[in-house]
This record gives sequence, C-alpha cells and structure tokens, in this order.
Amino acid sequence: ATSLTATAFALLLAASDGWSAVVRPVIDPTEYWAGVAGARPAGRYLRTFIEHQKFYSVHVRGHPPGFMLLLFMLRWAGLGGPWFAAALSYVGVGVAVAAVAFTVWRVAGVEAMRRSLPFLALAPFAVWQGTSADAFFAGVAATGVALLALAMTSGRRRIEIAGALAGGAVLGLSGFLTFGTPTLVPLVAVLAWKTRRIAWAVPALVGVALVVGAFAVNGYWWLDGLANTRHFYREGTAQFRPAFYFLFANVAVLAIALGPVTLAGLTRLARSPSARIVVGALVCVLVADFSGLSKAETERIWLLYMPWLAVAAGFVTASERGARCWLGIQAAAAIVVQVALVSKW
Repeated sequence: ATSLTATAFALLLAASDGWSAVVRPVIDPTEYWAGVAGARPAGRYLRTFIEHQKFYSVHVRGHPPGFMLLLFMLRWAGLGGPWFAAALSYVGVGVAVAAVAFTVWRVAGVEAMRRSLPFLALAPFAVWQGTSADAFFAGVAATGVALLALAMTSGRRRIEIAGALAGGAVLGLSGFLTFGTPTLVPLVAVLAWKTRRIAWAVPALVGVALVVGAFAVNGYWWLDGLANTRHFYREGTAQFRPAFYFLFANVAVLAIALGPVTLAGLTRLARSPSARIVVGALVCVLVADFSGLSKAETERIWLLYMPWLAVAAGFVTASERGARCWLGIQAAAAIVVQVALVSKW
C-alpha cells in the first residue's frame, strides 16, 4: 500500500503540469530514449559502446549501457513507446519503498518499519522520482541491498546463500545502470556490522562477479567504461562547475529534497533503532559528494540515497497524532517544491 501511495504521489506531482509533463523528460533529446530509434543488435551495441560513447546523448554518455539495453528489450517486445520508458521510473519508486521498508524490518524490527513507511511515501524528492530514470536505478539498487539484508538476518543457510547470491547479482546489474552503485558499499557495510554476520559476503561477491563477467564477455568492461565516462564528464559541463561550491550546494539541494521532517529526524537519531541505516546512507552521500562526480544534478543522482535517509523521519515524534502532523508538513513541502521550483528533470 505504501509503494502504491508513493508511486501515485510521484505521478500526481508530475501530472500537476499536465499529463504531457509525465513523459516530457523522457523524450528530451539529451535523454536515453533519444537513442532507441537507431538501436543496433544488443551484442554489437555493447561491444562498441565505449568506442561510440562520444556520439550518444548526454545521459547515455554519462552512464553504463544497462538502461539502454533495457529500453531495447522493451522495444523488441513491442513496448518501445516513451510512456513505457516513463513507467520504469514509477516502477522504481514503488520498488524502492518496498525494498527500503523490508530492509528496515529485517535489521531494525517491525515497529521501526511501520513508523518509517508513511514518510517513504510522501517526501519532496518525489518531485524528481517520477521524472528521472535514476528512480528506476534506485529501485534496483535498493532491491539488491534488501536481498543482502535478508541474507544477513536469515537463520537458514540456504536462504542466506540464495539471498546473498541474488543480492550481489542485482547490485551488479544496478552497477550497469549507474556508476553510483559502488557508493552504496558503506550502507551494506553498516548493515553487516549491525547483524554481525559475514558468511553472506562470498556468495554476494560471486553474484556481482557473474554479472560483471557476463558484460565483459560481451565486450563491455566496467572499469574501462568508468574511465571513459569520467573523461567525458570532466571535458563537458562539469569543467564549468566549481568543485568547492558544489561540495556544499549538493548538500543544500539534498536537504530540500529530503524535506523538513527528515531533517528533524536526523537530529533525533539516537532514539531510532534504524539509526545505523541512516548513518550508512549519510556516509554514502559523503563518498558521492567528495568524489567530485556528482557536481549539481544531485536532486536526481542522489535518489539512490534519499529513501534510506527518509527512514529518519519516522522517529521525529513518538505520538500518532504528532506523526500525522509531521506527515502533512512533509507532503505540503513536496507540493511547494513542485509549484515553486523549475527543474529540468
């Protein structure tokens, strides 16, 4: 129910500018869908991706080829229209909520999950969730983390191995959607520290290796792709974005996207059993910020971390009445952001 609410909230925020606004970010010439019309066979596309990367649209040039391969698959299945591509973002919204909630349940308990759920559904970052492929990336990555959380907290060896293998594979796949996936390592490390179990690590690494190996066999080596993308990034608009300024501006934008209730919750982490999850996500943010590879555009790039940080809002008050009041404030903040700010995404 929370996943459906979050998806509907993001959709309605986008549609407040008209239903065409829901699909407009998808058909922008800088986006992924612009390259679908001239799609080549997947194998050839993957083998030549790095070679032809400079000729692709801005967003394709700045990411691994995984999302484009997914769009090709949708096209070959007869689902190649822009509305289907837009739908992926909204799928990611719902999946991210479910995955984060599941992780909180496994690591911090049912009460922590229930208190956090409403604030996962209504938050200002929903303004950008429904208009960016990064929402889909966040959903995939969160699913990988949730599967690892299942492996860490399971008392059954088979579930531990299966969950870790699947979690590693899903996180590996998310690494071919966005280069930001490795920044989630601190979050996984914090979860592992909380559960005090490490036997899951081997099958998890096997899952990652299988995905990386599959792409490598088909002509795309992740490290080469990262190096090439960093080159284009530094030679492009990023060269005009001062690193010192965006070191702080990124965090300011994150604060707006999280909303006042999450910020209030961050000041009261001591009372939260899910504090370790939030702290792990904060470390991920610091890693991303100091990397210098996410100067500006963080309202969408950092969607990987925002649902995990939103967990903090659940412990801003102990009373049910107070929680309803804070939830109204958070929803109102999202509407204000949607109405007042002009965003390209």
